[in-house]
Amino acid sequence: MNQEFDLPAALTELLYGDETAESLDDTLDRLVTPNFVQRINGRVYGRSEYLAHVREMRRMVAGGGEMRVLEQISTNTGTAGRYLFRMVSPEGQESIFESHLFARINGGRAERFVEVARQVVDDDDEDLLLDR
Repeated sequence: MNQEFDLPAALTELLYGDETAESLDDTLDRLVTPNFVQRINGRVYGRSEYLAHVREMRRMVAGGGEMRVLEQISTNTGTAGRYLFRMVSPEGQESIFESHLFARINGGRAERFVEVARQVVDDDDEDLLLDR
């Protein structure tokens, strides 16, 4: 059974979305299951905690940003990938994060994210980071 789910589009909508067009609650209803759980760097977020986490992340990118897919693979029940997130604070400060994320999909919505993320630093080898 093929579970259609565009993880990069969902992550972009979650992180860089704006509540003027749709409430975050409604966005989560569309993109994640009621029993959704995220584990990031060992910390576990239930759906209500994840809502607060996304809202805080959106505040951190109020100056803009973008997501770049470095690698991605999908199966019938999930998607895994390596992504770069560029985040610009309201003050214009830029941060870049590398994320390795595994998503379990159920009924066309994310049921679980397991993620390891780290901030990219100036001395990171760009060739290794971008897999050139």
